[in-house]
Amino acid sequence: MTAKAIDWELRQTYANRCNPDESLPPDDPRNVNIDELNPDARGVSVVDTIAERVEIAGSPVCEFFSGLPGSGKSTELRRLVARLAVPGKAHLLPVIIDAEETLDTANLIDVADILVAILYHTERALLCAEGSKPEAALAEGRFARLWHYLNYTEVEAKKVEASGDAKLAIPDVGEVSGGLKVEFELKSNPSLRKRVRDRVSAHMTYFRREMKDMLRAMEDRAKQLGHRGLLIVVDSLEKLRGSSDNWVDVLRSAEHVFRGDAPYLQLPVHVIYTVPPAVVLRISVRVHLLPMLKLFDRNGKRCESGFDAAWQLVHQRVPNEVLEVFFGAEWVVRVNRLITWSGGYPREIVQLLQTFLSSSRQIDEAKFKRMLSLAADQHRRTLPDSAFRWLAQVHLEKRLVIENDDQRETVDLMLQNNVVLRYQNDEAWADVHPAVLEMPQVAAAIDELRRERKKHDPPGA
Repeated sequence: MTAKAIDWELRQTYANRCNPDESLPPDDPRNVNIDELNPDARGVSVVDTIAERVEIAGSPVCEFFSGLPGSGKSTELRRLVARLAVPGKAHLLPVIIDAEETLDTANLIDVADILVAILYHTERALLCAEGSKPEAALAEGRFARLWHYLNYTEVEAKKVEASGDAKLAIPDVGEVSGGLKVEFELKSNPSLRKRVRDRVSAHMTYFRREMKDMLRAMEDRAKQLGHRGLLIVVDSLEKLRGSSDNWVDVLRSAEHVFRGDAPYLQLPVHVIYTVPPAVVLRISVRVHLLPMLKLFDRNGKRCESGFDAAWQLVHQRVPNEVLEVFFGAEWVVRVNRLITWSGGYPREIVQLLQTFLSSSRQIDEAKFKRMLSLAADQHRRTLPDSAFRWLAQVHLEKRLVIENDDQRETVDLMLQNNVVLRYQNDEAWADVHPAVLEMPQVAAAIDELRRERKKHDPPGA
């Protein structure tokens, strides 16, 4: 029997409502405030934890935040920003920097890239708040002078000077044109990135002093506008992942930034940085992790609060009558299976919904299983044979096991590709993605490890 055809406009409307790459602002009707509606679904509210600290802080706060792409991290950050911007409370002027738009997240990162981007975007945000054109950030003022200092060699500065425009004095460089039109190109210009990095490294004392003075002056400008200070959020740094050829080197560069150069990230204003999940285990600073929705506890008992939160994510995008059109009479059972398969990972839920809602015909059981299997292949393709034993350990012990340096790259790869998911009860724990647990090789490794451990159990255990 031929499956029922589904209207094209219905498919287009609801598939587009389930875009897994879209970060939702707090006022989007699809946005679900999980921690408010279901406090037990995640087990911890990162927004409350960070906001409460900033709200009572007597000095600038520096916080680090991590979560898998699509876990809701950017949405939660925007919820945090909205709370800390409320007049009468913290009332901070927010500066949100999307690292993916500003920096080259596919290649090695350096602390200089981040700090210069912070100065640039903070200057732009202040100019907008003051009613000026943000383009002036690179054409005039104190940041423009610093940018020219980092961007131009002495010979080039003299060429610019010869243009006859108004001049700006820059230490060690001389005067450069105040009207020069330049672009902030750290993302697209490797040679410029190298020049800026080399310049900052060679003159770090000057750069740090200048940066701190500039940020203090910027905070004063925010206070003149009626705010109590600045809040800088550097988002999307968790997307530093490189390519198949350089991902290890990219992660090492991120590790150096957040470990070796971490003191340079401390600013004279409130700042929050996102951190790649694979780097969290390599650094000693405290990182707030956004857990998955807890569908089952670490002992395998079903958690209704997690399923309720997952269903809310679904219902905010797709009404029941539309789910029935696509999934048929068994729509409740199938959506429950979809949620279970996701492991409580919000991106997986939304991505699977989009896949199913793109179908031109109603989904029967055979097609449902086939589409889940195809989605599972995306996780399975990333697994080297050497990972099976480690994944068995994670599943049985519910923690990220790192026994030696050789194992560390496997751990990094699993975290980078969302093969291992993090949860929170009274303490943090981890488990393997359900799609990966279904792999025969992983199931065999789990059985083998169980047998080995049983041999060492004391009699009667």
